[in-house]
Amino acid sequence: MRRLSMLAVGMLLLSGCATTPVAPRAATPEEEALMRTDREFNAATQARGVEGWVSFFAENGSMMRDKGPITGHEAIRAAVAPGFSNPDLSLTWEPQRAEITPGGRLGYTTGRFLSVRKDANGQRVEARGTYMNIWRKQPDGSWKVVVDIGDSDEAPPPPPTKPEGQ
Repeated sequence: MRRLSMLAVGMLLLSGCATTPVAPRAATPEEEALMRTDREFNAATQARGVEGWVSFFAENGSMMRDKGPITGHEAIRAAVAPGFSNPDLSLTWEPQRAEITPGGRLGYTTGRFLSVRKDANGQRVEARGTYMNIWRKQPDGSWKVVVDIGDSDEAPPPPPTKPEGQ
C-alpha cells in the first residue's frame, strides 16, 4: 500500500513540474473508459449509498483520510456507513481528467467533488474539493479503486499555539 501512496504522490508532483503551459491532449479511448467508470462510481453511490461506494473499491483498496488509510471493504464500509445513513448528506463528483500508465494496468482520475449536509440548525452546508482516485485494472478488464484521496477547498485550521514558556 505504501508503494501506491508513493505512486500517488509522485504523479501529483510530476503533474506540477511543467514549466510552460501545454495544450491539453485528447483522452485516449481507454482514458475515456476510465472516466466513464468514475462517473458510474458516482451514479452507483447515488443509487445504492454505501454499497455502491464500496463496490467500486478493490478488495485491498484504501481511502486516505486525516487519521491514516482505511483499507479493505469492511473497514471502508464501517467508516462511511454513518455518513451515508444520514438522509441530509449527499456526495457527488465529476472526473475532469484521466491518465493510464503505459502498461495499462494502473490509471488515475482527478476531478471535483461536492458534499452537502445540514448543520445542527438545519442550515445547508456545502464542502467542495478536489479528489484523485488511483485505479487498477482487474483480470476481468474492469477498473477498481485502489486509492481514494480527497482534499477540501477549505483551509485547514491553524495548528494549536503553545502557551508562552513552553
